[in-house]
Amino acid sequence: MREFILRARKAPVKPEKFLDAVGTGAHVEYLAHNIINALFVSKGHRQDTILTIVLEDSADFSRALTFDGRTLGSLTGLHEKALLGVCASALRASIGLGKAGSIISEHGIAVRTISFEHLVKEKADGRRIFILDRKGQDVQSVEMPDDPVFILTDHIPMPKKTFNSLARLGVEKLSLGTLMLHASQCITLLHGKLDR
Repeated sequence: MREFILRARKAPVKPEKFLDAVGTGAHVEYLAHNIINALFVSKGHRQDTILTIVLEDSADFSRALTFDGRTLGSLTGLHEKALLGVCASALRASIGLGKAGSIISEHGIAVRTISFEHLVKEKADGRRIFILDRKGQDVQSVEMPDDPVFILTDHIPMPKKTFNSLARLGVEKLSLGTLMLHASQCITLLHGKLDR
């Protein structure tokens, strides 16, 4: 099972604010591209992939939206508006969720109140985790495990202290080249390598 974790630091957790953030500095519209590139293929979706998007702009707890290819329900339309609507619906279902709470939304999306750091700590138990960094080891020279976890971020760079805590967990830096790419493009390139 391949897994992608996308940290969206400025994406709002409140459903209405989430939808209102399209075209603003939060750039939530790019989340739809990540969902498409992580999970969908021609006439279907990947059964071997999990995408978790961690939204951090919250008055209470961060929300992790998990799209699991094995249990993903029907999504209406593969365009930004429809996919962001599905995310907003999942966020709406999570209103009032307490610390360490979880629910499954109507589309099969799991929503948890968990921080990015705690989520990565959970995944670090026995799995190889990679964070994309231009100064990391070249992806072509790395032998990938069967169940890799890849950490990506939105347009806001990861704070240095976060890099340090990830390094303590054994997270490896991985480079896709010298050009800074969108997270959705990185997902496509990683799928290409893993599919071969």
